[in-house]
Amino acid sequence: MESGRIQNLRTDYNYSTVPTKILNDNRLSATAKGILAFLLSLPSNHNINKKDLPKYFKEGYYALNQAFEELVKHRIVHKVEVRDKKGHFKGYEYVVHEFPKKRFGEQKKVLPSRNFRKSEILNPDDILINKVFNEDCLITMSKMPDNYVDLVLTSPPYDHLRSYNGNNKFDFEKIAVELTRIIKNGGVIVWIVGDGIYKGSETGTSFKQALFFKEYCGLRLHDTMIFEKNTTTYPSKPDGIRYTASFEFMFVFSKGKPKTVNLIADKENRWKGTTNFGQKTDRDENDQLVPVKKFKPIPEYSPRTNIWKYITGNGYSTEDKFAHQHPAIFPEQLACDHILTWTNEGDIVYDCFAGSGTVLKMAKQLNRKYIGSEIVKEYCEIIAKRLQP
Repeated sequence: MESGRIQNLRTDYNYSTVPTKILNDNRLSATAKGILAFLLSLPSNHNINKKDLPKYFKEGYYALNQAFEELVKHRIVHKVEVRDKKGHFKGYEYVVHEFPKKRFGEQKKVLPSRNFRKSEILNPDDILINKVFNEDCLITMSKMPDNYVDLVLTSPPYDHLRSYNGNNKFDFEKIAVELTRIIKNGGVIVWIVGDGIYKGSETGTSFKQALFFKEYCGLRLHDTMIFEKNTTTYPSKPDGIRYTASFEFMFVFSKGKPKTVNLIADKENRWKGTTNFGQKTDRDENDQLVPVKKFKPIPEYSPRTNIWKYITGNGYSTEDKFAHQHPAIFPEQLACDHILTWTNEGDIVYDCFAGSGTVLKMAKQLNRKYIGSEIVKEYCEIIAKRLQP
């Protein structure tokens, strides 16, 4: 959420008043009306930051941001660009009014909503699509307009389990908020993580991140899937204290109802083709036994479960031997299966921690557009080789 200061210009009352006309305005959501009532209840000329609104409401970041933009759109809140003396953009300030108020005079730079602005980059596709950026993913996402990406498929460097050339730290909360902004309505984020062990206890990092996406960012936790590995680097010993860890979580978040779901039906049915087991009968209105029509034949295959098992390791995750210079690569089939499930041809797939480039390679092979961010230069060189025709 933007950090612009919100300035309250209401008359100085000891209580908050919201005009009945606004309360009865069906174009404004209840959340938007609640935000307005809260802002008008603050002391005269009291300023707070927009990013602090989630501290006062139970709704998540995304819901509050959408509601606040409703107030901007209907001219109850004026959005003002702030620039320095050289004209450089410095952010926004917001002015709250009790009634819708026309913008005039020095407020010509007021923007009604980011949703109604032209992007500062006129053709973002020209600089983003099918590109890999050797930079922090926050820099890459700053170039993207709102509601731009169909699928984010990634695995962050969680719990410092690997060094990644000294680049295993990242600002999770800022990245989660930006990912929420750039995915389309109906878009999906697949966040693949596990937990380290610290002082004999699992860290719970995966759960904390999942709850942040859900509670703060306002995304749906559409599915909690499991990436099961056939083997592990650290098997348990007979005299150990916990069983061998052989899986990672694949949290599937969606911005509203997912717009694309192509379930993979590769689970073979034991009773395929069967219509009945013997002749089924039922009783009619005279209590007489009569034959019942046969069921539809059981299909040969049904959708798989949400536990996906892959063989991992050198020679299995990928045939690109040089890709194993990266310490933790995805199985190509895992990336392929998620891309096929949550996107269609021509959709945009983004990996904000591109690593060895498995997600980008599979997106290209499956006729999807791709964007990647990877901060380690050596890994970007691996990606470039894997994306070669």
